[in-house]
Parts: sequence; structure tokens; C-alpha cells
Amino acid sequence: MSKVLFLNPYYYPGFRSGGPQRTVMNIVDAFGDKNDIYILTQNRDMGSADSYDIETHKWIRVGNANVMYLPPKDYNIKSIKKYSADFGTVYACGLFCGCTINAILLHKFNKSQRFYVAPMGIFSKAAISSKSLKKRAFLFVFKYLGLFKNIVWSFTSELEHEEAKAALGNTIKEYIIAEDLPRKVDFDVQIAKIQTCEAKKNEVLKLVFLSRVSPKKNLEYCAQILNCITDKEIIFDVYGTAENEEYWGKCRNLLENLPKNIHYRYCGEVNSEKVIDVLSNYDAFFFPTKGENYGHVIYEALAAGCVPVISDRTPWLDLEENGCGYALPLEEQDAFIKTVKGLAEIKAAGRFDEMRIKTVKYARDKYYLSTSSSGYINLFY
Repeated sequence: MSKVLFLNPYYYPGFRSGGPQRTVMNIVDAFGDKNDIYILTQNRDMGSADSYDIETHKWIRVGNANVMYLPPKDYNIKSIKKYSADFGTVYACGLFCGCTINAILLHKFNKSQRFYVAPMGIFSKAAISSKSLKKRAFLFVFKYLGLFKNIVWSFTSELEHEEAKAALGNTIKEYIIAEDLPRKVDFDVQIAKIQTCEAKKNEVLKLVFLSRVSPKKNLEYCAQILNCITDKEIIFDVYGTAENEEYWGKCRNLLENLPKNIHYRYCGEVNSEKVIDVLSNYDAFFFPTKGENYGHVIYEALAAGCVPVISDRTPWLDLEENGCGYALPLEEQDAFIKTVKGLAEIKAAGRFDEMRIKTVKYARDKYYLSTSSSGYINLFY
């Protein structure tokens, strides 16, 4: 049985950090019953000053993992050194996270551990361009000091590997490809919900955006598209944490001034454990993201029977050929307008359930394929 320590700044019961936390939770669900998984994290959610009502500085059983929660002031290089000493394998999530930076510094003087770093999409064009000067300076300094030596990189795809090579060059000596694992879902229950849910039987298209509200997630683009649709009645609900107040203010101004046929509401934050339940109440998931190395919320929309209308800057590029969604270029706003209008017409004609069921079956196939051939097997065995 393998013993692995994960370093991730946020974990359950938090939910605001999105993908990285979801990645670790899904690894725990898939492999925790056959391996010793430990997680060192902070005792509060991203952006929150309130701590969880959980004992700190102690390993606590949470699902299939042992988790230690630390106050932010103690989530430092000293604690990481202390608590990682007993592990032969350490897996750090997010290259620019403080915990990963500290672990990289420690690893320079401890080559006996197998040390993995998962960049979590930070090398994508959209991510690297945000605060690019600071990020590029960090990469240059760490490369110059040789701090990226003897790291095993964990990429979700060959595309992410190529993006990392463009930034780090021949610094990358060893890596694995471990596609992000989907969440475990009872797919039969989701199909039954679609077949019986009365809320979905009305003729008005129900669109939803659910993600962190930040420029990368591109809520502003949703508003721009909907502003061009004046002949279809549409409900558009927005869920998410306002990560960037200035950007959220800009989006809110656009949303509150949409045509009268578009019925907009902001519905607040959603705990990650409730995401699929929330998405199952909608017809389509509107998510023109500027880039995702995986996109857990896209999979969750599929599993909920909520048809994705997304950008083509994610790995989910075969949706349309499988009859369960659309991945469109951001440069082609007319394609988004046409697609949303088309979905409104399908809904008005009462022909939406067939597509919803296809989305659930597609998610089911992806789940079983991912868990049976996961690159994370290399981590544990």
C-alpha cells in the first residue's frame, strides 16, 4: 500500500478554490481505499477569514484520506518540512502556491523523496498572461537556481506538457500524463431525474453559469452574447464567487441591462458537493472560458444532464460529434448566438430530454475510461 502526501492550500469542506481541490478529492475517491493518502492543507476556504470548526495540527480521517488542517500562519516551510519527513512521495498542487514553492525549496536539499508538481493549468496562454511579468520572473529565478531539477511533473495532457516546455525549456526531465479524474456520480439517478423533473418541462430555456467570477472564466462574454438575443425568452442564472470585484462590477452592469426577454439572476455561491444538484435544474451550461486544462465543472454539467455550451479552449472538443454539447471558438460570437438560439428552439419544441440523457451517458463513459487507465496509477504503484 502506497503512502502519499498531497500539499494543497484548500480542501473540504471548502469549495471556493475550484479545480485543484476537486482534483485531489477525485483522486481520493478513486484511489484512497487502496492507498494511504494524506493531505496537508489550511483550516479555511479561499478568501475567507473564518476557520472551519475542525481541530488543527492533527491527522483527521476525511472520507478516504487523512487530512491535517493548519492555520495560515502555520502553513509554512517549517510545517511542511516537519510533516512531510515521513513520506517517500509528495505531490504538490499548483506551481505558484506558497506550499509548492516551499516544498520545491525543501526538495533541493532532500533528494530521497519522489517529488511531484502539478502546475494545474498555470502554463496555459490565458493563465500565464495574467500578471505575466511576475510569473515569468519567478520561473526565470527558479530555473537559474536549479530549483526545478529532480522534479517529476504531473500534466493533465500532452498539450499542457507542450505549454510547460515552452515556458521551462529543457528543465523538464521527467513527467507523467495524469488526466484529471472526474467526480464519482450515480449516473442512473441523474438519468431518472431528467425523465421525471417537472421543472424542466416548461418551454423556456434555462441557462446557467457556475464558476469563479474572474476574467479567465469569461462571464462578460456570456452577457455580450445574450445581449444580442432579443427574440427568445431565456432564463440565465449565475452562481459563483466574485474573485475580482472590479470585473464582477463590470459583468453585473452588463447583466442587469440585458434585453427584457433575458431573465437574469445572481444566485450566490455553491458548495462543491451541491454543484451537480444545482446544475441538474438547468438545460444548458454557458461557459465560454478562456482556458481550462480539464474543467471539472464541464464534466459535472455533463453528469447532471446540463448541455455544455463552452469555448474550444478545453479538452472537451468532441461534444458536438457525440450529440451532447458545443465547443465553439471565442472569436466566432455569431456561432455562440446561433447555438443558444437553437437550444431555445429545441426547448420550445419539447425535444431537450434526449440531448440531456446523451450528456449523462457521455459523462458515464468518460468516468469509467478515466479511472481504469489513469496516469495517477504511476503515483501510487
